[in-house]
Amino acid sequence: MNILRFFRGVYGDNGRRVDASRQLVPDIARYAFNRALMIKERRLVNRHRVPGAPVIFIVGVPRSGTTLLYQLMARHLDVAYITNAVARYWLAPLWAFQHRETESRIELRSDLGRSEGDASPHEFGWFWQYHAPAEGPHHQTESELDAFDWNFIAAELEAIAGWAGRPLVLKSLPAVDYHIPRFARELPGSIFVHIERDPRFTAQSLLESRHKRYGDEKTWWSIRPRDLDAWVDRDPVEQVAHQIEDISRHIKQGLASLRANRSMSLHYEQLIADPAKEMEKIARFVGSPTRNTADLVSGRLRDGNTRRFATARFSRIEAALRVEGLLR
Repeated sequence: MNILRFFRGVYGDNGRRVDASRQLVPDIARYAFNRALMIKERRLVNRHRVPGAPVIFIVGVPRSGTTLLYQLMARHLDVAYITNAVARYWLAPLWAFQHRETESRIELRSDLGRSEGDASPHEFGWFWQYHAPAEGPHHQTESELDAFDWNFIAAELEAIAGWAGRPLVLKSLPAVDYHIPRFARELPGSIFVHIERDPRFTAQSLLESRHKRYGDEKTWWSIRPRDLDAWVDRDPVEQVAHQIEDISRHIKQGLASLRANRSMSLHYEQLIADPAKEMEKIARFVGSPTRNTADLVSGRLRDGNTRRFATARFSRIEAALRVEGLLR
């Protein structure tokens, strides 16, 4: 992996951010330390890899509840997952699992997909940027997919699951949502959990996320479709409606290509209404027992499906979603 290409990818929007800019000098030092660990990491991977080990991918449109589902699965299922502490060592995660133990509670809150605390789950974005780079659209061509380091991706993830002795759950929207069939082929033990949400509130949240990250709604945030260039000058409401439709369609097409026992779907609204019931369904599907579920039964999850835009603005969202075929 070319170091310049890697930093172009992870720093691509740094100059436009208003919420949290990255710092180049410490990031270069972190990169160098990660590179130095790679020889040790490869030995560990060779020792612990179990070909075909179970890897669970959470898929869904950005702002559809994927982070909440990730947190709940990490907190209440007997699975392995990438913690915030481990994610700092994206080139040596198995080494980090063995040297960076964390003991803290996973809080069910996040900020644009990021959760606080060393033990909280992480999206592992730098791992994917290194092994499966995307500087342009996240919906990539077959030749672009062929350039991914599939051998190491599979070896690393199967080694983590093999070392842990239980399924590894991951949330990696840009790398997976558009390419479910390819991931299913490259990782034969992989299964997919798809979460959907009322598109009106997904769109509202996407627009809010743009403003929070960049200070305006005109700058594209998160997953980029193949036809992005045709949409850059469109109204932001139309953009997010198209973004939701394009990603949703490809996820459903990808899942439809798999055997039935390799995917399941649930709705954000059902998860909020009865988290204990939904987590039991997921536990049966992934083959892992639930744990620490008393607070799921006794507590309540915060429902994000509230109208925060004025009526006229919300009506514009609904109209754009109808054009995309997402609302009747």
